[in-house]
Amino acid sequence: EEVNNMNRRMAMGGDTSLNVPMREDGDGQWQDWLVDDTPLQDERVADTQEGDMRHALLSEAMDSLNEREKHILTQRRLIEEPQTLEELSQTYSVSRERVRQIEVRAFEKLQKAMLRIAGEKRLLLAF
Repeated sequence: EEVNNMNRRMAMGGDTSLNVPMREDGDGQWQDWLVDDTPLQDERVADTQEGDMRHALLSEAMDSLNEREKHILTQRRLIEEPQTLEELSQTYSVSRERVRQIEVRAFEKLQKAMLRIAGEKRLLLAF
């Protein structure tokens, strides 16, 4: 009985290529219906390389800041749960407004340094 059942299943149809046309007119193949939502390998490699390059660029640009600016910028913008202006003002014994001013100035310095370094490394596109 088991052999008969297996013979019946095998007689119904065997393996079929995914390149077989779906219709008699030859339009469309079975493989056209397969969907892969994951990024391609080259996209993953490119994303990783770009992320590494950006991280290296940020690290190098951070060297243009003094220790207080680095700390404030890191605590306010580069961590998952940023500290408040109040917390940082207590750390440095200055007003919240002064911490905000230091943060803004440090961010501007960081942007300029990143643009300069990116230009030196020829990472910027010229239009």
